[in-house]
Amino acid sequence: MGYAFTTRSGSILHVEDTGTGDLRVDGSPNVQGPPVLCLHGIGGGAFFFSGFSKRLASRHRVISLDISGSGRSTSAPAKFTLESWIADIGDLVDHIGEDVVVVGHSLGTLLSLKAWETFPDKIRALVFACGLPKARPNIQERLSERAEAIAREGVANWGPKVSPGVFSKRSLRERAEIVGLFEHLFELQRGPEYVRQIEVLLAADLNAVVPTVTAPCAAIAGREDSYAPPAAVEEFLARLPRPCALDVLEDCGHMPFFEDPEAFAAAVLRFTATLPST
Repeated sequence: MGYAFTTRSGSILHVEDTGTGDLRVDGSPNVQGPPVLCLHGIGGGAFFFSGFSKRLASRHRVISLDISGSGRSTSAPAKFTLESWIADIGDLVDHIGEDVVVVGHSLGTLLSLKAWETFPDKIRALVFACGLPKARPNIQERLSERAEAIAREGVANWGPKVSPGVFSKRSLRERAEIVGLFEHLFELQRGPEYVRQIEVLLAADLNAVVPTVTAPCAAIAGREDSYAPPAAVEEFLARLPRPCALDVLEDCGHMPFFEDPEAFAAAVLRFTATLPST
């Protein structure tokens, strides 16, 4: 189900809400898993998780959104910030009415850490997907150059320039339909808002939050991810105060929910199955 949700700031978020959260275990009565809130990376939206939400629908309610300034959402104030994003997401969590498992992809990992810093009592667990608490120097340089070019030229013809950096070699070779659709959707973005997303990402540093995360955590990485390579993710996870399992998905880059959707969903389900019942 899709709907528009108005936050206290006046932002209007496009939200997708899928699944009953029903789970049968050995013939016992239905047990509801915690709701899962999905936060996308720059250039993305709720559509990143459309297949993922259906794969989890029998066991979890899955909520995804276009963060303000992305896709079908609007932003108030017009120049959104990390803090205004988190305020909007916090309003949505209040609307959901239960503590959530947050799945954050790329920029969504930064958002999930900021959410933990801001309203930890509303978070059951965190799943970091292809993300780090701060963009690595080479990625900062890459994204800065992209933002400058798109600010001058717009997003037209940028899809094929971006896809080689986010998909694995196998995906580029064998999954042309998915890659082509990503490239098309990328170019439908609003250029100024995309540039602003990059600015917010580059300014964000959530390293200080990492040692404070006491919630259960899991992480997913693509073997060929140039943005958040497995080795860099392992260094990040080592600074968490409690053990955090890392699933590294083969033949995947920065988009594992597109490149190996079954494995991505299975990794999340294995983790949520370990969470204690409320």
